[in-house]
Amino acid sequence: MMKIFRTDIAKQISAGRSPPTLVADCINRAIRTEYWINQDKEVRAQIFKVKKEKRAALKQSQLKQN
Repeated sequence: MMKIFRTDIAKQISAGRSPPTLVADCINRAIRTEYWINQDKEVRAQIFKVKKEKRAALKQSQLKQN
């Protein structure tokens, strides 16, 4: 049953004390896992954006100084 999910999600579904016994359990775990994966991607994207903006601002200030 785990082959229907992406590998990163399947690992999370099967992790834990007891593996899911119902399809509904698998789907619920997959939905929660995908939510947290997407949250992590958004946080990483925001961090990258802030770093990029800081580098651009630093470069701009260095250009003004020269």
